This record gives sequence, C-alpha cells and structure tokens, in this order.
Amino acid sequence: MTIAAAGAVATIGTVAYFTDTETSTGNTFTAGTIDIAVNSQNPWSQSASYKLEDMKPGYVEYTNFTIKNVGTNPTNVWKKVSNITVDENGVNEPECAVYGGTWSGGDKQNGVLGTDCNPYNTSLVKNDLDSVITYDLSVVLKDENGHEVWDQTLYNMDKTIAQIAALSDDGMFLGMIPKGWSMEVTESYRMLTTAGNEYQSDKMTFDITLTAKQLTGTLVLEDKDPSNWRVKGENDIKATVEYGVKDATLKIASIAGKVPLTDGQQYSLITYPESFSSPSGAGWPGSGIVLATVTTSEGGITGFAQVNTNPETFTNMKVWLVPTADLNTGATFKSSAWNPANYLFDTGLADYYKSSGI
Repeated sequence: MTIAAAGAVATIGTVAYFTDTETSTGNTFTAGTIDIAVNSQNPWSQSASYKLEDMKPGYVEYTNFTIKNVGTNPTNVWKKVSNITVDENGVNEPECAVYGGTWSGGDKQNGVLGTDCNPYNTSLVKNDLDSVITYDLSVVLKDENGHEVWDQTLYNMDKTIAQIAALSDDGMFLGMIPKGWSMEVTESYRMLTTAGNEYQSDKMTFDITLTAKQLTGTLVLEDKDPSNWRVKGENDIKATVEYGVKDATLKIASIAGKVPLTDGQQYSLITYPESFSSPSGAGWPGSGIVLATVTTSEGGITGFAQVNTNPETFTNMKVWLVPTADLNTGATFKSSAWNPANYLFDTGLADYYKSSGI
C-alpha cells in the first residue's frame, strides 16, 4: 500500500497537459487633453485688461476675446463673472443731493460721505452698480481654417451683471469648440437709462474665468429668434439632452424640458452636419439622422423613444428638436416645412464616438 501510494503521488507530479500561450504586448491607455488658449495666451495672463471708463446711462462698451481649443479633444466652454466689488469712489454734489445730504465740498468732485456730504440718509446710499449694467454676449465659431461656421447671440441685454454672476458655479455656457477650432466672443455692457445720479463716479471691478471641460453628453437646446439667432430665454422653453459621448451604441439617457408647441405634438430629435450658417425655406437642412421621437403634453416633454441606437461616429453635428410633422422621415430625414418658431436649436455642436470594440 505504501509503495502504491508513493507511485500515485509520482504519477500526479509528472502529468503534462497540452498548452499554448500568446501574449499581447505594448497595449496603451492614453488620456486625451482638454486645453484652451485665450487671445493666444496659455495660460491667460491678462490682468485688468478691460477698462470700461466714463460710462453714463445709455452708453455701451464692448470687449472681445478669442478662445482656441489647443487640446486633443472637443471641449465645452463656460464663462464666469465673479468677485464683483462696487466702490462708491467718491461723492459729488448731485449724488449727495440724492442721498439727502448737504454738499459742502465746493468744486471738489470726489467728496466723502459724512465730510463733504453731511448729513445724509444712509438708507439711500447704493453700492449696486452691477444691478444697472446689462449684458450682451455673442459668439462666432470658426473652423481650423478660420472659416465662420455659425454665430449666435446667447444673451441679449436681458440680464444684469449681478444676475450673470449669480448663474451656476461654471457661469454661462458659451458652446462647444472642436479640436483646433476657435470661438470669438464679443461682450457688450450697457448702463441702463434708468440709472440715476446715485451712480455717478461709482466703480466696479470683477474677474472673468473661462472653464473648458470634456464633453459629458449634455446638450442644451434653446428657443431662438431665427431673424438673428438670439436665444429668447422666455417661459423656460428649452430642453436638455443627456447621452453617452463614447460607447458601443448610442445611448440617450434623458430628454427633458419644454417645447414651443403646447398641443401635444410629437417632436423628433434630429442631427445633421453643420455645412451652412443660415437655414431657410423648405430646403433646410438637407438630410440627417432622427435619433429619437419625443412626446409632449402642454409643451412639457413627457417621454421619448430612441429611434437610432447604432449610428456611426459623428462629429460637429447640430442637434435640434423639430415637430415630426415637419419632416419626411426614414433612415434619414428630409424636411417638408420650415416653422422655426416651433423648434429648439443647438447651443453647441455635438459629437458621438462609436467604440471600436477591440
């Protein structure tokens, strides 16, 4: 028995099986880059670069800067106004009168409350210059060759600097910039005609921060005036689309918001190449893809059904929400009507990358 057990152990130790080993070498996982330059500076090193001086009610001043995507991926860009500081910056006789004070400063135009203007009513003193300056912002997107792709006005003097500063942590969304493309940003600052003498000589300083982020699959579609492509910003008519930027198949997670038509019409989420800048007439926009159909009730989006889950990779596409009745649909679509007052339009181009399935 002892000899048999030892033999069994020896047999187990010498058994061989057919095997084959293959090795894949040199595999890499490379992270892309998100990087922007502003006015050809990277990092943006301008300090106190914009001085809006001698402003009066009804006056308008403009600032301009160019953002270039110097990274390896498309990027979404936001602009944030922060660190607003308003300074009385001295008091003159007309301002003293508004504050109910007695002016004793003679010809001096930069007096001091309580000294050259005394006594005065502290409840009448205002240090809110940011509440009487309204803001306009427009962007022009240009490709790698400097050709204008589209332009639009995102804010049209309907928000004050104080309101702009109170936006989300990232500020206002400027749009998507593809790799190698640039965005020219023009801002205007208008002092309201209702601003009274209490704002004479007041001074405001603030910071501007530009933030670039990778595409996260969020698209914002807005109600625009087709005569000038300005965002109307009325009655919360807008939609947000969430989708996977890179995956084996296109996966739309949600479509939420409110559309212009309130009678329960079906909408289609469409995408097509941006090859022109001014769609008009029944010929817009050629052909494209229907990604989903959207159901609505009293203007509110109540649900959606994804139509196309397996498109090929697409880049720099426009995405709109359009009443399905305005389309001749199939695998692709062709428009049959042009009713832009009923549409929601892109605020940035969209990309989808089909996973290679290695």
